Amino acid sequence: MPDRPNVVFIMTDQWRGDCLGCYGHPVVETPHLDQLALQGTRFTQAYTATPSCIAARAGLFTGMCQRNHGRVGYRDGVPWNYEHTLAGEMAAGGYHTQAVGKMHVHPARNLMGFHNVVLHDGYLHFERKAHKNYDLVDDYMPWLRQKVGGDADMIQRRHQAMSS
Repeated sequence: MPDRPNVVFIMTDQWRGDCLGCYGHPVVETPHLDQLALQGTRFTQAYTATPSCIAARAGLFTGMCQRNHGRVGYRDGVPWNYEHTLAGEMAAGGYHTQAVGKMHVHPARNLMGFHNVVLHDGYLHFERKAHKNYDLVDDYMPWLRQKVGGDADMIQRRHQAMSS
């Protein structure tokens, strides 16, 4: 198989497009993202057809408009079953795909075509209250333990104390 470029797709949640140092924002400093932008591709004419983060994410994952993907907001219990996804198509093309962060898909461990997903399920959306006992640092704990050892458990306890 011929060499393919590496692809890192970064999607932020509810962040204005000009809030990056590489776009000349007078206050926001984003040196690591600026370096990636310098070495990669920036989509300067991109826009979202849906202002709601979950519906916008569904559009990016599936290539569908909101009318076709049917997402309005986050509704637990409504499965995200799509025949084609960006990650699935990239995987079919030989890429290893990985997602990190919040996805807000259902079920929560739905891979959406990714080979692996490291989630932060502890986002306390109004429909996902703390009483559901989401661990606030969930999938990140093994990584934290590897990087900072026993301090990771102290970090987790602090987050749990702040959420109660």
